[in-house]
Amino acid sequence: MKALLSYSGAKAFYIVIFLNAVIDLGHKITLQNTVFKVHDGGYQIILIAIINALILLPYITLVVPIGRIANSTPKPTMMKLAAWASLSLTFMITLFYFLGWFWPAMAMTLLMAVQSAFYSPAKLSYLKIFFGKNRLAESNGLAQAIVIAGILLGTVIFSVGFEYLYQLLQSASAVGNKNAVTSTMWPLGLGLIALAVFQIYLVYRIPEKPEVLSQTKNDLGLQTPRLSIFYLLKDNRLFIPVLGLSLFWAVGQGMLAAFPAFAKAHAGITNAAVIQAILASSAVGLAIGAFLVTRFSRDTINLKLVPLGVIGLSAGLWTLTFLSTPIAFLNMPIVFAGVYCVMGISSSLLVVPLNAYIQWQAAEHTLGGVIAASNFFQNIAMLLMLGLTIAFALANFDSERLLQMMAVLTTLVGSVIAFAVVKFNRIHGADSAELPIT
Repeated sequence: MKALLSYSGAKAFYIVIFLNAVIDLGHKITLQNTVFKVHDGGYQIILIAIINALILLPYITLVVPIGRIANSTPKPTMMKLAAWASLSLTFMITLFYFLGWFWPAMAMTLLMAVQSAFYSPAKLSYLKIFFGKNRLAESNGLAQAIVIAGILLGTVIFSVGFEYLYQLLQSASAVGNKNAVTSTMWPLGLGLIALAVFQIYLVYRIPEKPEVLSQTKNDLGLQTPRLSIFYLLKDNRLFIPVLGLSLFWAVGQGMLAAFPAFAKAHAGITNAAVIQAILASSAVGLAIGAFLVTRFSRDTINLKLVPLGVIGLSAGLWTLTFLSTPIAFLNMPIVFAGVYCVMGISSSLLVVPLNAYIQWQAAEHTLGGVIAASNFFQNIAMLLMLGLTIAFALANFDSERLLQMMAVLTTLVGSVIAFAVVKFNRIHGADSAELPIT
C-alpha cells in the first residue's frame, strides 16, 4: 500500500474515490431511513427497491454514451466534470430536504446515479493507467477497501445523524409522513455540500497520465466488436468474470431492500442506525477481504480466491435465513453483524480478482467501454433482483422467503462461476489460475 501511495497524486486520487462513495451513499441512506421510519412490510420493501432501481437505471440506459465518452475522453477530465455535477446536485438535494419535498429529493437519486455512471468507468480504468498493469490487483484491492471505508463511514455518520434529527422531530410532535421527516434532514444536506466542495479541490490535484484514447469519431463504444454486449456473452474470458460480479451486486441489492423489513419483523430491530450498522458490517468485511486479496496478489491476479468467495457468500446467506428464531441470542444485532462481516470478506475474494482480471483483459483504448459494458450487465442483474423483490412484496411473501431465494440463487449460480474459474487455466493454456500480469 505504501508503494501505491508514494505515486505523485495517488493520495488525492484515492481520497476522491472515498469522497465520491460517501456522497453517493449519504443521500441514499437518508431516503432509506426515512422510508424505514414511516412505513412497514411490503410497502417499505417496494419503496427501498425503487430507490435502488433509480440508482441502477443510468448504468443500463446510458451504456452507449458512457462507453463512447469513456473511451474518447481523458479520465481526469471525466472525474472533474463528475465532481462539479455532484456539487450542483447536492445543492438541489439540500434545498428539497429543507422544503420537505420527499419525492423531488427521491428523484434526485436518479441524477446522482447519472453522475456516478459516468464517474465509475473513469475511476476504474484510470487505476490501470495511473499505476500500470503490474499493480492492477494491488490498486484494485486498495480502491475496493477505500470505497468500502467510504460506505462504512457514510453509513455510520448519516445514520447516526438521521437518528439524532429524527428523535428531535419526534420529541416535538408525532411523525406521520415522509415530508415531515425529510424537512428535518437539511443539516445532512449541508454535510453533502461540504464533502462535494472538498472533492472538487482534490480532483484537480490528480495528475494526468498519458493514455491511449479512441480516435474513431463515430465510435459508439459498445457497437465495436471488442466492446459489443453480444461479444461479452460469447467470450468466457469476459463473460464469466462479469457473471460473478453481477451475482455479487444482485445479491447485495436484494439484501439492502429486504433486510430492514426482515430485521424489523423477525428480530424486533427498529432503530435505523442499528439496521445500517449491521449492513455496514459487511463493509468492514469487504475492506478486510480487499486487504487479504492485496496481500495474496502481489504480481498476479489470484483467481484461486474466487471459489472461496463464492463458498463464503453462500454459507453466509444460508446462515442468515436461519437467524429468524425464538432463541434471543440469535436475534441479537451482533450476530447479524458477524454474518454480514463474513459475507463481506467473501465478497471481496470474489469481486477484487474479477475486476482486476477484466481490466487486464481489455486494451487500454477500449478499457472505459469494457467497464461500461461490465456495469451494464451488473446493473441488469441488480434490476432483475429488485424486480423479484418487488414481486415478492406485492405477493405478500415474508422477507424471510426472499432471503432464502437469494441463498438458493447464490449457491447455484456461484457454483457454476467457481467451476468455470477453476477451469480458467485451460482457457489460457496456463498451469495455474494465478495469471501473471507482468
